[in-house]
Amino acid sequence: MARRSGGRQTGRPPAAPRAPRVDPADPVVRRHAEEVRAAMQALERGDLESARSGFRAVLDENIRHPDALLGMGLFASRVELFDTAASLIRQAIDIDPGNGSYWSNLGNVLQKMDRWDEAIEAHRKAVRFNPNHFAIRQNLGSALNLADRPFEGLPHLREALRLNPNSPDVAASYATTLYRVGEYGAAARFFRQALAGNPQLAGARFNGAVNLNWIGQWQEGWQSYDWRYATQGFHHPPALFRAPDPLPEDLHGRKALVFGEQGIGDEVRFATMVPDLLGRGATVTLECAAKLQPLFQRSFPTATVRAFPVPGEASEAGLDDFDIVLPTGSLGRHFRMGADRFPERRQVLQPDPVRVAELGRRVAAIAPGPTVGLCWRSRARGRTRAEFYPEVAELGPILAVPGVTFVNLQYDDCAAELAEIRERFGVQVHVIDGLDLFDDLAGSAALSAALDMVVSANTSVAAIAGGVGVPTVEFHGRPVPPGYPVNGHDPWFPSVTPVGKRMADPWGRLFRTVARLVAEGGGGSA
Repeated sequence: MARRSGGRQTGRPPAAPRAPRVDPADPVVRRHAEEVRAAMQALERGDLESARSGFRAVLDENIRHPDALLGMGLFASRVELFDTAASLIRQAIDIDPGNGSYWSNLGNVLQKMDRWDEAIEAHRKAVRFNPNHFAIRQNLGSALNLADRPFEGLPHLREALRLNPNSPDVAASYATTLYRVGEYGAAARFFRQALAGNPQLAGARFNGAVNLNWIGQWQEGWQSYDWRYATQGFHHPPALFRAPDPLPEDLHGRKALVFGEQGIGDEVRFATMVPDLLGRGATVTLECAAKLQPLFQRSFPTATVRAFPVPGEASEAGLDDFDIVLPTGSLGRHFRMGADRFPERRQVLQPDPVRVAELGRRVAAIAPGPTVGLCWRSRARGRTRAEFYPEVAELGPILAVPGVTFVNLQYDDCAAELAEIRERFGVQVHVIDGLDLFDDLAGSAALSAALDMVVSANTSVAAIAGGVGVPTVEFHGRPVPPGYPVNGHDPWFPSVTPVGKRMADPWGRLFRTVARLVAEGGGGSA
């Protein structure tokens, strides 16, 4: 299950400025206002050429028409000319610096440019000039959420909801931010409120489904999970998907094409349902990331496993040869509709036993004692890193467990961090030379299987370790809801113990819990 939620539920600031400071009876002024309004409507319905030409016609007659400058900026943003968009909107602001709408739209563009400090400042100015417009409040709250400051965003989103309690979009933004800070029950209520007002709100459908699955309400969650393909970031055409609903118990004689989706961790997680499809007799073809293909083929020997024809993109040709065509995440509504539908098998992935033995010998030669693989972050280096992942300076309680030999599972350049660990804690996290932990996932799986235990952040490392059945502690930067684990363990990977913390809490308390689990060998729940 994808447990991340983008939260890009932002309102739309008012496009029209305050009352014009020119004679509204002037026929040219009236005509320009009508032309700008028509161009805005064209932009809204996606008729970009009519929008561009409409704004351009007004600017040809009045290059300082602020609404036309705003509109042309919005057009430039739509075609991803963000520098141009920001410049045009700033010109509108120069003419009318007290217009909250202009500042809010500038903030939206700066967000797309990943200039978050400037974006938030623009949104704050928008609220200062227009504090009682719900969409302007909503945009500030959503920007703070997306900039890894969700607690700061919540009061603005609450105010936006007070100003417009019937707005499904505001309710969805509020719900998304509540989910982000670990208020999962409240998030579910406001997602339902948003969808009661607009059942077609795709982001609320998908994010609400992610939240429901995370709190263990699988049956309701899976029902809306396919809405992910109506949101940004999911581009495979749902029209190509097909499967009998419900899926028959007997699939002998039927050919199924299923393809991985989202990140490597989700590909591994959802691939745990491939044995269910094979178990019903289907002839299965699985498409996946190229670096997973060798591991998946060994793990599912009766399936045909092939790499995506284009990295990250499933096949769109030859689909008529298959009776069932689905992304692996969509198997959940057929096979995982409740906690009791998750199998208890500890191992799904089958690493090469020769490589496991060889890596086991190399690990044993490093030092005696229990061996623990360690991964403390993903490759993410942007604004969300602090939310989910610690700095190495915070790993002290784990590294202080006596008698443990730590082995690096961090899959990117971490030499500086390993050096910091040595200098700060006097602990060597050993690197297996010659093993590419990023691209050689069959090797990564073999190394995990050769270890006594793995401690990992919520990354693909934890999914692979869980897939090979090694005892694993997976730590999260926010609470793990009590409805998610099954008998204290991750329902997808029974060898994995998930633990979490309140976002506002430091990592130290959680890592003392992790240290205790390491000392105990990873068993039990936390």
